[in-house]
Amino acid sequence: MRGYGRAGSAVTVVNAFATGKGGAVGIDLWTEAKVKLVEDGISGSITVRGESFGDTRLVRAVVEVVRRATGEDFGIEFEISSEIPVGKGLKSSSAAANALVLAIYEALGIEIAPLEAIKLGVEAARLAGVTITGAFDDASASLLGGLCLTDNTRDELLKREEVEPEPVVLLIPEESIMTSSLKGMDFSGIAPYITEAFDMAMRGEWRKALVINGLVYSAFLGHPTEPIGTALRLGAIAGLSGKGPAFFALTREPEVLSEEWSRFGKTEITKLR
Repeated sequence: MRGYGRAGSAVTVVNAFATGKGGAVGIDLWTEAKVKLVEDGISGSITVRGESFGDTRLVRAVVEVVRRATGEDFGIEFEISSEIPVGKGLKSSSAAANALVLAIYEALGIEIAPLEAIKLGVEAARLAGVTITGAFDDASASLLGGLCLTDNTRDELLKREEVEPEPVVLLIPEESIMTSSLKGMDFSGIAPYITEAFDMAMRGEWRKALVINGLVYSAFLGHPTEPIGTALRLGAIAGLSGKGPAFFALTREPEVLSEEWSRFGKTEITKLR
């Protein structure tokens, strides 16, 4: 009657806002969910980096989606603890949905394949209104790790490959941007460039793709491009994660870039997974 689930963060290779096709790669930050089945009701706590988070829309949507998928009627007491900051573009919602789906299925004593768990989490994210495209790319990288390239219009995994655990520097500005705030924005003007970036990623040139994606989306959404420029001058590969405002970079000298980026905001060093 109790269950546990765990899923990770990811950073963006290609953002699917403009074309419906996107990609992400897993990083080593995690969200854990513990649940206890009860007769009815949904109650519990969400803690993000030690601070309470009060928005339970996604939790309620996950419960509703799992109820429909299993035909079971239940309530839950839940406890979600996350290392992934909210509203930064680091896939916090995808990780929470994945972890909670896994936890509830374990509590129900029902096995679920990873891709099925991902699809239920995406369905819940759509129901909760915390995504524009469904974020199947983000959810796939969150649960499966590695590089995942997807067609979010069909919830289809087009390509996945393992990655080496190389260092990643995160630049996490103080401001937060909720994905729901971008609903209705017309991304068609950047679609040709993002299509090229996605095709490049499918051909194996995902590192080049993430730089192009980061520069185009940063300019379009009004984020500064200086962090990417600074990273490129130091020999790093840098991009914008999701809708931002977080940036990330792959580099062999993470301490050097972290020091340079500290003038833009808080930095952290993690790794690909």
